Amino acid sequence: MKINFIKKLIVILFPIWIGCSGENQKEKANGAAVEVTDAQGHLIALEKPAERIVCLYEPGLDALYMLQAEHRIVGLFNDVYSSNELFPFFSKMDARIMERKLPVLGTNNQGSVEQIVGLSPDLVIVHAGQADLIEGLRNAGMKVYATRAELKAEVFKTVEDIATLTASTERGMELISYVKQKEELIKKRSDTISKKRRVYFTWAYGRVFSTTGTNSMMHACLEMAGVENVCPFELDQPNINAETLISWNPDMIVMWNDSSQLFYKRKEFADIPAIKEKQIFNLLPMFAYNPHTLKALCTATAIHHWAYDDKQLDQRGQVEEIITHLYGKQKADKIIDLL
Repeated sequence: MKINFIKKLIVILFPIWIGCSGENQKEKANGAAVEVTDAQGHLIALEKPAERIVCLYEPGLDALYMLQAEHRIVGLFNDVYSSNELFPFFSKMDARIMERKLPVLGTNNQGSVEQIVGLSPDLVIVHAGQADLIEGLRNAGMKVYATRAELKAEVFKTVEDIATLTASTERGMELISYVKQKEELIKKRSDTISKKRRVYFTWAYGRVFSTTGTNSMMHACLEMAGVENVCPFELDQPNINAETLISWNPDMIVMWNDSSQLFYKRKEFADIPAIKEKQIFNLLPMFAYNPHTLKALCTATAIHHWAYDDKQLDQRGQVEEIITHLYGKQKADKIIDLL
């Protein structure tokens, strides 16, 4: 009777145990999957960390090198080879780029669906604004991580997500923690300054009337630096005119890879304090000060130093330290030679 009872109990409990075991295995499988939600709200789920990555977006590419995950790259955008602002730096960090061995699949943020599919990547990183490309890739069965890095939270999310997708979470957390700690140190210095410098920022290629509004990553850099952005507009990159710039009357101008003579030679600007006092500064080389990456910290550090001539802050030394921490010493030593 006792044996029969045990047999019956096993018969009753065995399916339940199997069901529970299956649920545990399912939970374990789900737990092992790599999942992030991209800038479009699309869930990217991988059975394992990405091993073959096509990257068509510069902040994403930069993140891969900072995360020490560049060996996973199998394709990129041709600007890396053609741009004088990118090739010298990425080629120093990666012999495949120096030898032009990595396939290029289109311009920055754009690419050929057929060529990308032909590389059999398990992840494609693109800018979230490339709707047609993203749709075409997903229709072709590709896993696409769509991102953007126009605001500080987006820069951090891009690094965090790519770290997750490449099994580099610990490194990603370390990088973001470092940037936030350094940002806090600059803020503490800035909080002791009663009179903030009023800064006008201008983009490259002669666009002296193209500036940065309050809803932008460069505005975040100005805030991090402890200065005031004279532009009150919420647009990312508003265009203004000479009269508006004169009315803002900035006492400092920060340029993006352009000659200060673009301002000094214009007689109508002669009474602007930044012009009279020769307070025009240039973010060069562009690679080291890209505000859409964690190198926004380099940008804020430089602007803070120019604004307040902080004797405790060695700008060159600080930028070299930041580059070293972000990329690792081996890569940084090669990059710093180009600064």
